[in-house]
Amino acid sequence: MAAKQSEMRSNSNHYRNHPQINKGLKFVIFPTNTKILWWDFLMILVVFYYAFSIPYHFGIGGGYAVITNMRFFIFQLCLDGLFIIDSILVFFRAYRDVDGRIIFYHRSIARNYIKSGWFFINFLASIPTLLISYIQYPNQEYLLEGLHSNGVRFFFFLGLFKMFRFIGMKRRIRHLLDTSEFASGLWVKVNITTAKMMEFVVLIILLTHWLGCIWGFIAFVEVGSWDEESMLSTPNWMGNWQNITTIPGGLYALGWENHTGRYWLCMFWASQTITSIGYGDISPVTTAEYAVANFLMLCAGIFWAYVIGSLVEIVANANKLNRDCITRMDDASQMVCDFAAQKLPEKMTGSTTGVKASKRVRLFLANERDHCTKNSLDEKNALTLSEAYPTLDILSPELRKVCALHLTHTYLETIPYLSSKYLSADEQAEIALQCR
Repeated sequence: MAAKQSEMRSNSNHYRNHPQINKGLKFVIFPTNTKILWWDFLMILVVFYYAFSIPYHFGIGGGYAVITNMRFFIFQLCLDGLFIIDSILVFFRAYRDVDGRIIFYHRSIARNYIKSGWFFINFLASIPTLLISYIQYPNQEYLLEGLHSNGVRFFFFLGLFKMFRFIGMKRRIRHLLDTSEFASGLWVKVNITTAKMMEFVVLIILLTHWLGCIWGFIAFVEVGSWDEESMLSTPNWMGNWQNITTIPGGLYALGWENHTGRYWLCMFWASQTITSIGYGDISPVTTAEYAVANFLMLCAGIFWAYVIGSLVEIVANANKLNRDCITRMDDASQMVCDFAAQKLPEKMTGSTTGVKASKRVRLFLANERDHCTKNSLDEKNALTLSEAYPTLDILSPELRKVCALHLTHTYLETIPYLSSKYLSADEQAEIALQCR
């Protein structure tokens, strides 16, 4: 990773030192540019925010929360502005081709951007739909009425294209981890098991959120409004649930202003659907609702099976230390059972305590388990460095030596004739790889 970063920096400086192409590089943004890395980090946060906010406003709030709060409305407009700027910046960002070469010519960058298809997605995602709706209905009361019009709903639909930016975030995150020294250093320190667990928690929350918003949107489509009277008079699952369960002080989901309660009701349905609990208190009413509910339940079942299988694998890897202990104990038991001579004279065993060899073996393994290091059961004096760290075997010779020095240099320096005062770095690395 460090070599890749160094190569990109050297290429950037090399190109800039040539006056023939220096003029063309004036507006080129290279991958290692610190400011663009921070910009990528900002856009990742913005896209994750949209991944939650757009389904909410589209399927639960109907845009009510945005148009009735001017501060929130301005905040959304600022985010739309960031999308526009980001779409333009791509035309100036150098990239690597399939051969790993940095492409920095503006025409090549623009051609690649348009051919990739992301230009059209970014263009649609950058349309300031809120601003257009507000211009069409500048008065708040009229805008509420305008939410019933097909024109405003069309602009809200265009806002869903911002969700497609979520697909490209994996590439941006990988670029950030590969290029940013801070991000890569932080990632190295994170436990992989913990990171995978956090990833699945985020995925479960995100999918539950999406399913809940889709389920709420179906009721909106069936009625055409969140108006209380319309919801109660038109067949739909939400109005039916409200008629059955309405009690004083209870959750009330009908009406434009009750979008928060409506959200928690939809999340409740999505949670019990994904986890296969299914209380049955929320059920579809119309044909369209039954069709959508069947599709969502099938998707939720497939996702839940994937999550369970992945979590079992993660937990199993996290408990590798205990599993190795159990395996070693089983191997020791098998060895003891295969003893040709179960009893030997003390002069042959060297034991003066009268303890059987089988018990001594188990005590030894138990002591090893209790005093093993936090990294691995294999980090013992009986193993070479490569045996203790199998990753060393798959590295290049140079990188293997560097890692060996990182692992043992402090200890080698405590031995005068093995210290850097008398041995070169290569010689110390060779000794380190043979240490036990």
